[in-house]
Amino acid sequence: MEHPESPKAYLPYSQVLKQKFGHKVYKVTMDAGFTCPNRDGSKGVGGCTFCDETGSSSRAQNKKDPITLQLQKNIEIMRKRFKAEKFVAYFQSYTNTYSRIERLKRLYDEAMTAHPDIIGLSISTRPDCVDEDKLALIASYKRSEGYLCLEYGMQTIHDRTLNLINRCETHADFLKAFDMTRALEIPMCVHVILGLPGESHADMMATAEVLSSLKPEGVKIHLLCAMKHTPLEQMYYRNEWQPLTQEAYVGLVCDFIEHLDPAIAIHRITGNGHREGLVAPRWLMKKHEVLNQVDREFLKRGTRQGDALRQLV
Repeated sequence: MEHPESPKAYLPYSQVLKQKFGHKVYKVTMDAGFTCPNRDGSKGVGGCTFCDETGSSSRAQNKKDPITLQLQKNIEIMRKRFKAEKFVAYFQSYTNTYSRIERLKRLYDEAMTAHPDIIGLSISTRPDCVDEDKLALIASYKRSEGYLCLEYGMQTIHDRTLNLINRCETHADFLKAFDMTRALEIPMCVHVILGLPGESHADMMATAEVLSSLKPEGVKIHLLCAMKHTPLEQMYYRNEWQPLTQEAYVGLVCDFIEHLDPAIAIHRITGNGHREGLVAPRWLMKKHEVLNQVDREFLKRGTRQGDALRQLV
């Protein structure tokens, strides 16, 4: 899809949604009671070194509630707070394709019918937890007037890093899932993490360049942060890992976006961690300040998304 040039130096996903639907569309998170193969012992235990006991949940829901009630409660909050008009049911916590296909269909169907203003699904998962049958199920929710997105946690292209963070999957797993998903024309958002242990600037730019060549519809850029009750927290206290400074992260985000194809929508560049569970870096709570600094840094540089790729041509 072609997009008019963004007033920002990158293509924000909010602009893509506004262009498609003509009004504000917000994701509404839920916890559908999934777990992860990297926690239940089928591939590993303890999870990735950065993942806390909520499984990347926004903590905006009570997982004891049925998902219909979770969605209805959160829709009313989002409507009052942001004047949102339409909503996407977001399966966020843990690995949301990690179950029998019959259960997946039941949950996805319930989410789609939980509220009349829900226009589609966003499903977050691991690349090693999809197959042809599950992808065919997800593809069945495509509607020309609706929304569908499968969000994959790739994190990095470097297997040595994936091993270091106890990911229990490889970049080849991601590429296999990506190709199967692209074949069914399911829109994708790929999650990456900056500041992973042992990764150089060149390593992270290589990840950006691979993403650009793959051209997923969207990318979420996260900063590695230490949450309570995680192995990364212990590494932080033992001084075995230190998070990026705010200034370093702003520069790195701009570098990364300069290496991304301009047609890839940027879903997120900050806002990781929950205030009550975040250990470090605490500056991560200053979401709007970081966003403003990224805008100012691009203005200072006089660059935009994709400019580093143009220089390589």
